[in-house]
Amino acid sequence: MLQSKLFIIIISLAVASFASSGELYAQENVLLHPKKFYKKFFPGLRVKRNPPDSLYVKSYPNYLSVGVHVLLPAVDLNVSSRSNKAMSSEHTSKLRTNQADIIGLSVSYRFVTAGFAFLIKPGIQNNYNYAPSHYRTATIKYNSAAYSLQFKYIRWRGFTDINTANSISYDKYVKRPNMVDKEFQFEGIYNFGWKKYSYLAPITFSQRQVKSHAGILLKAGVYYNQLSDDSILVTRQQQPYFDEFDNVKAIRTLSIKLAPGVGGNLVFLRSIYFSVAAFASADLYFYSYLKNPDETTTNRRAIVYVLDGKTSMGYQSKRVYAGLRFEVENRKAALHSIKMNTLYSYIGIELGYRFIAPHIVKKVYKDTMPPGM
Repeated sequence: MLQSKLFIIIISLAVASFASSGELYAQENVLLHPKKFYKKFFPGLRVKRNPPDSLYVKSYPNYLSVGVHVLLPAVDLNVSSRSNKAMSSEHTSKLRTNQADIIGLSVSYRFVTAGFAFLIKPGIQNNYNYAPSHYRTATIKYNSAAYSLQFKYIRWRGFTDINTANSISYDKYVKRPNMVDKEFQFEGIYNFGWKKYSYLAPITFSQRQVKSHAGILLKAGVYYNQLSDDSILVTRQQQPYFDEFDNVKAIRTLSIKLAPGVGGNLVFLRSIYFSVAAFASADLYFYSYLKNPDETTTNRRAIVYVLDGKTSMGYQSKRVYAGLRFEVENRKAALHSIKMNTLYSYIGIELGYRFIAPHIVKKVYKDTMPPGM
């Protein structure tokens, strides 16, 4: 009798567990399956497509754009003292990298762009007498005709101070192989003239500008940056000229940007283009100096002037595109006791092809994105 009762209890618990797991599985289906998610939480949602003016911008909603790019990234970072004891740029840290080229693959379909990149072998690096540099980046983009959203992670490791006045040995340069500059970016761009001007045409190639036009742009973003090293950021030889910067091993900054800009695409023969876009802003910076990673300090504030832009030229047809691209961002920051001038630049080539998207891509996109998008 006891065994039969125990058997009945076990069966009841198993049935209850199976039923509860089935309910949880159904809930997971609602939360994870896009169609059920939109139907339950946004039953009235339906995106109405409003395409750009086809006389100016050609879009390819049924095409999958696949591109290969080769880029040479570079960063020039100068750290100088604001002390009266410092003599002009004599004791400035002029930090440079010897980064090799990177090669990447990008795929665009409708509003989504995905991509990855990897380093070419270090044997192609420039400046062999510099400290070895390493570069990592990851980017996620969501683009529409009017706006784009982007999350980007950038990490540099390995710098060389090319200011020979800072050298304390027989070496010509001061090598900083453990110095790291990393940044997390989340930014969005709104294109006021999206009906006739495509900001995305020379970037994702999911659109094509067929008639010259210009427009007003607005960029907004939040950026977290940290420059750090295992040892102090400036050498012992420099420190007498850097007030209140003794033994600092890291600089952390959090900045907020609202940058107006302009852009335009100049098109020749409906296929050859020249594109440029530029932004200017005065970013609000919150920053702190750290002597060890666990140190808690009070953030200071500063206004940092930033100029950045993109320019490219190339060829676009219905199927094939190719181009040269140059991007640059310059930040000039007057912080407490120091000045920082950072220049990020990318130059490279891109080749790509558009072909009709496979049925599986269309189905996955349709089943994943909101209705009508």
